[in-house]
Amino acid sequence: MSKVEYFIGGAGDKGDWISRASGATNIMEAVSINRARTSTDIDCIYRGHEQEQEILSDIKKQWQSGKYKSIRITGHSWGGKAAMDLAQDLFNSGVPVDELITLDPVSMFPFGKIHVARWVNVYIKQSLVDNTIGKIPIAGNLLSSIVTLPTLITNNGRSGGYIANVGGQLGAENGAHNIEIDTPHADAQTMYNKARKEIVNAPLGPRVIGSK
Repeated sequence: MSKVEYFIGGAGDKGDWISRASGATNIMEAVSINRARTSTDIDCIYRGHEQEQEILSDIKKQWQSGKYKSIRITGHSWGGKAAMDLAQDLFNSGVPVDELITLDPVSMFPFGKIHVARWVNVYIKQSLVDNTIGKIPIAGNLLSSIVTLPTLITNNGRSGGYIANVGGQLGAENGAHNIEIDTPHADAQTMYNKARKEIVNAPLGPRVIGSK
């Protein structure tokens, strides 16, 4: 298959310590299955954020062998951070990424510029707390999580909103086609559907080093 899309799950999605402790949610597996059912020309591969280095090695190997001709990466929550890391690592290695989709990405630290052909970043509407003290790396995440602890008893909290708050939701990202959406953090399918509709509106960036 010449076209491939990796779907990368976040905290508790596949095989990290959270999923081993409380059971895997397999949120991104469901998204990848749906994508495979509706697209006949793309190989859809489901992985967890904890497999970031394995994904990087696999993509580079398959690109060099000629098996992959077009690479797409989609990540949710901590998987969004992994997707961003991977996209930049691949760019630095001379491997182009045609599409990057990040679904409410979560990271303790802010990101620099990511180089891909097209990037859509869908993020959920953030609170005043998220946009103030929540933007301070590590310390802000901890303070924000304490303030929003009561959300664990709400539907949005149980849908991963609190976990995302602890990890640090990145919100709008420089260089991406950013879309704010009002949906629970765990609703990756709705965010992905929105991203797929908007991918054609994302500005074109460099596929490889030296391109414009």
